[in-house]
Amino acid sequence: MNIFSFLKKRTPRTELPPERKLFRFTLWAFFGMFALLSLSALVAFLLSLRGPEETVVPDLTRRELVDALVQLQERGLYPMVQLRYYSDPTLKGQVVTQNPAPGSVVRVGRRINLNVSQGSIIEDVEDYRGMSLQEVQAEVQALGSGSTRILFMGTVSNVFDDAPPGTVIAQNPPAGTRLSGSTALDLVVSRGPDIETISLPTYLGLDWEEAVQVLSRDNVPFVFRLEADRTPGRSGVVVGQSPDAGQEVNVGTPVQLVVREELNPPGGYRFGIFDRTLPTYSVSVELSAVAVNPDGETSTLFSMNHPGGRVAFPYELETGSMIILYRFDTEVIRYPVLEQLPQNADQ
Repeated sequence: MNIFSFLKKRTPRTELPPERKLFRFTLWAFFGMFALLSLSALVAFLLSLRGPEETVVPDLTRRELVDALVQLQERGLYPMVQLRYYSDPTLKGQVVTQNPAPGSVVRVGRRINLNVSQGSIIEDVEDYRGMSLQEVQAEVQALGSGSTRILFMGTVSNVFDDAPPGTVIAQNPPAGTRLSGSTALDLVVSRGPDIETISLPTYLGLDWEEAVQVLSRDNVPFVFRLEADRTPGRSGVVVGQSPDAGQEVNVGTPVQLVVREELNPPGGYRFGIFDRTLPTYSVSVELSAVAVNPDGETSTLFSMNHPGGRVAFPYELETGSMIILYRFDTEVIRYPVLEQLPQNADQ
């Protein structure tokens, strides 16, 4: 081998035409872009399998609305705010309830429902002077109910005054007082300029039903009882009264009446005396007795203004009926009319 053969001049490579260079460059660029797009799609697919990030719902109750919104924003959660009235005025502008509950694990971007108080129905104590006690009680009751009432009836004091009986002449808190929580309303009520008296008529000889209607019409409290030793005569009539007819008594004084027993009520009916004792009220309240027969039909036995205490009146109703006593529109007593046991039945 000739050692000087490397000194021989080599034949130079043939240069690629420009057209082939351009084609090769375009081909590699296409493959590079395809690979990049495939990688991006793979990454997006993997992220979609992972899902959105999760977070814990914070406790927002009793927090101001602005503070609650900031906390939700920090966790990537979105609020859905609903404004409502609440009885407690101290809750104004605060979150009262929320959904989902605090501590729930949710995905970022979840909507959180917030019930926010826009205040109470009333924020200041109204002026109740000049109104009747019954009107004030009805208005306070209409303000709402529940464990936290914005205003509720406190003590009621009765004094002699020139205002008509039952009229509110003073109150505490005074009118215009800002309510800051559940508040008792104390009232001073007029009893009138002096103790009013009436002259009693006679109720003797009246059927017990007529006597009840006359007494309730005149707002005279009554206590009926059956005659101990039955005397001869027509059944179901009043045979005794105390105080006697013509006597002057204070308004609200109960009249004691004795009625002769009905011996032969219609078949399936019972004659008896409803006798119950109610609380003594500071002023007379609207009291009514309603009878409900076994078919659900109702009838009013009487309706009157009553000072409370003992209430006793006769009734003749179908067995299985119900006597319901109402104070205003509130049921206070429910009494079933049961079949009378034979007098010689074992006790």
